[in-house]
Amino acid sequence: MGLIGGIIGGIGSAVGGIVGGRAARRAARRNAKILADAEQRNKSWYDREYNSNFLQRSDAQAAINKTREMLNERYKAASAAAAVAGATDEAVAQQKAAAAEAMSGVMGSIAERADAYKEQVRANYENKQAAIDDAKMGINNQRANATAQAASGLAGAAQQLGSVIPF
Repeated sequence: MGLIGGIIGGIGSAVGGIVGGRAARRAARRNAKILADAEQRNKSWYDREYNSNFLQRSDAQAAINKTREMLNERYKAASAAAAVAGATDEAVAQQKAAAAEAMSGVMGSIAERADAYKEQVRANYENKQAAIDDAKMGINNQRANATAQAASGLAGAAQQLGSVIPF
């Protein structure tokens, strides 16, 4: 290979390394933006779900309303039976106490479900965040490889030029 060919080959190698490195860095920047958006969506989802009022969920409201309706029907039936049978106010008060205890049990069950749900939300958030962190490390590796590739191209070009041009 002649002097001109060596110079052209060295320049081509350097340009190829630089262009390849720039393209890899551009792709890494786009990937980093995608990951930043995913991280923000994950954080927003976590904040919304973890801090939501579990009692406002439709399934919790349905359980509360169903229990309240059932207890009201029992109370009306007990009050009617007490009026007919001449039961004391104490029997009606016992029915009220039983209704309050039943409602307390339903609310306790809902609270347990809320705790389990929050734990599930936290675990999902941490798993997604770990995946995002892994992807970010992959981008850092891509950037390092792109820099190494560009440096390698420049070193190869310099070596080719050094072997062609006598000093």
